[in-house]
Amino acid sequence: MKKITALLFATLIMFGIGCQQQGVIETQNQSYYIAKLIGDPNGRNILRATTVWSKDAAFEMLMPDYWEVKLDKDDEYNTDIYLSSSEYNDDSCVILPGTVGYGVSADLEKEQWSTLTEWGTADDWYFYETVDGIRRPVFRTATFTDEDGNYYILEAQYPEENWETCNADVSNMIATFKTLNTKLEDTYIAEEIFQPKWAKIALPLLETQETKFVVDYPPTWTVENLEKNMITDTENSCSVYGGVALRDLSEAASYEEDVLVLDNNTMAKKYTLYNDTGIAYMEVVSVEYNGATYNFELHNITADNKDICTSNFESVVQSFRTYEEEIGATSGYDVFDEENQ
Repeated sequence: MKKITALLFATLIMFGIGCQQQGVIETQNQSYYIAKLIGDPNGRNILRATTVWSKDAAFEMLMPDYWEVKLDKDDEYNTDIYLSSSEYNDDSCVILPGTVGYGVSADLEKEQWSTLTEWGTADDWYFYETVDGIRRPVFRTATFTDEDGNYYILEAQYPEENWETCNADVSNMIATFKTLNTKLEDTYIAEEIFQPKWAKIALPLLETQETKFVVDYPPTWTVENLEKNMITDTENSCSVYGGVALRDLSEAASYEEDVLVLDNNTMAKKYTLYNDTGIAYMEVVSVEYNGATYNFELHNITADNKDICTSNFESVVQSFRTYEEEIGATSGYDVFDEENQ
């Protein structure tokens, strides 16, 4: 039987579970808290929690503000907490965050999907029953596994009616999942300011106009000149050119060569170019991938903007993937394709 401490229980009676206390809330097997997400146009808050099997395995996901965290006081689930919404009667649509897998009835039909999120790929299973010729999902499990082999399971249980809307809510929450690289209590914050996501753009190699690639860029950057594949930092005045020919490095007074590891683990060559006075004025990254070469340049580096501009530039290049990889992995998601605008 799952229990909570007497102190916590007294607090919950006094204030109600819907009123979030300051700090991390402890239960027998899990810990969690909710941080307000200020300025989110979709009206979501941040749930950070630990799994049932380890309070050292922490994760977060964004939760609509019409959903809430509840305690499993009746011992109905495999978790101490569950997510529910008044939009669905009698807790008929719920999510069990950080649960464990206990096996599934052989009577249920099942389908396996691979769901891609910004954090990684989930092993996603839907379980169905057919009643009076009508097939509907009963529940769903999305399992994420980190690089250390730790697993994080999000289980959804569906209502008999309105399950489509329930599944849409569930899918939107699963899409925001990511692990935390530190203990839950070390991440506590009462509120955070919403940060817009980076945008995606598909660009061709300028020399061939055929081989296309995709990169992400920060929300403060803007597409300046599509004929030159130019993206400009509107706050710091530096610019990125992608898919260009590799310039003659000997034009610089001197240069340093280094390595940049991309998100897909490709090793790219990085060059920092210096002028006669030894000041860096340009950074060049050359990516060789699947038989093609993709070159990127960072222009307008100054002493004032060097750190932020080079950091953002390298993050842009590290996000590199081919157009085919992007479409194959994120079918259904929007990518800004300059040829189709």
